[in-house]
Amino acid sequence: MLKQQNNYWQLSWPSPAQPLFTDGTSITTAQQWQCQLQQVNNFIDSQSGDTVLLYHPDSLWFSLWFIALSQQGKHIVIAPDNQPQTLTLAMQNCDWKTPVILPESDPLSSKNQPLYHDSLPLDNLTKISFFTSGSTGQPKLISKKLSQLLLEVQVLQAQFGSEFNQQTLFAATVSYQHIYGLLFRLLWPLCYGHLQYRVQLSYLEQWQDLLQRHQVVFVASPAHLARFDDIAILAPAAQHCLAIFSSGGPLADDVPPRYLAALKQAPIEVFGSTETGGIAFRQRDIADAVWQVFDAVSISQNDQQALQVSSPYLDVAGNFTTSDQVQLLSAKHFRLLGRLDRIVKIEEKRLSLPEVEQHCLLSPLVGQAAALVLRQAKVQLALAVVLTEDGETLLQQQGKLAVNQHIKQHLLQRFERVMLPRKYRYVSALPFNQQGKLPLQQLEALFYHD
Repeated sequence: MLKQQNNYWQLSWPSPAQPLFTDGTSITTAQQWQCQLQQVNNFIDSQSGDTVLLYHPDSLWFSLWFIALSQQGKHIVIAPDNQPQTLTLAMQNCDWKTPVILPESDPLSSKNQPLYHDSLPLDNLTKISFFTSGSTGQPKLISKKLSQLLLEVQVLQAQFGSEFNQQTLFAATVSYQHIYGLLFRLLWPLCYGHLQYRVQLSYLEQWQDLLQRHQVVFVASPAHLARFDDIAILAPAAQHCLAIFSSGGPLADDVPPRYLAALKQAPIEVFGSTETGGIAFRQRDIADAVWQVFDAVSISQNDQQALQVSSPYLDVAGNFTTSDQVQLLSAKHFRLLGRLDRIVKIEEKRLSLPEVEQHCLLSPLVGQAAALVLRQAKVQLALAVVLTEDGETLLQQQGKLAVNQHIKQHLLQRFERVMLPRKYRYVSALPFNQQGKLPLQQLEALFYHD
């Protein structure tokens, strides 16, 4: 359980046998987890430097590193993915990186055999940093105190957790490397003694299997929820589905009714950002459900109807102005109207269009680049490019597909595959107007002419 003291937080569980993690066949108990935690702490003691890059593909080991680093008050920098250039950029801010596998060490002697601790203290001021897309085109480092994250976990438990117990299984389609997954998939169940499923879900059949054996809370993304067409196969086990959470972008209007029909509940959509933490939620059991602000949060808007947030999850005093345009309905309810900047959502992942353009310019084939989102039946990233002389030569000799492939491989050094452009246009000049700006309508015309 999670308790707040004056200068630190306490993490505890009812007994050493409390199950914390499972991969579907084996279970890791609180005592086993604490034994591994000591090994991780021993490794941290052998390292110099207080700023640590944290990436691990296994949620159990990620949790061990996260808690051990928090116990020692290290500055934790969370890598958003394992792409080579992402890690290179992130290491510029760090002293060392957590290993995927701990080096072999001498077995713990009986003298040093770890004891089970009734509670684990966590440093209240531990700094946690996330990478997120910035409007200037460069990744932005957003920092939080551990206390802010754990305050949000407390709010989530108070808002949604009354029907969950120690047998409740949390399972997710999303990564814990980003703030939504870290809070909902990892910290919330860890802090309140719920069992966590270590395997990241990809298929509806995995949901079906888990529901046959557990009472489950699913932590998902809109992209996954939209892809699951045959949701009706879950209907026989609907009573075992305690909740479905979704964050990263609004669900398409046709998605909530499908889950309501099959599971007797619509997903709980959570709205927020890395900077603000959770702001509001809605559950569209009715079509026109509006966003309801979390109890800890206050909202307002400026002259451009941009949402302004006051929250204990923010370091800044007063209001934080977001790039989301809203219609305020009351002090606790609003409707989202759209984005006001060039940070877009592709597969529920935030992407800076200027960052895509700047990275393209590092390719010897690209002279100019303009990225945009085509809002067709499915949102697609598109790229208009003015080629260099080398690029034009490759285009003439090997054709458009070869140039596409070269640019894709170049972009993969920085971006995940799901975030790559789906459409490319190679033009002699970008359609700048007399003011030196690129009107969106002219850019879109490059892709809609056929």
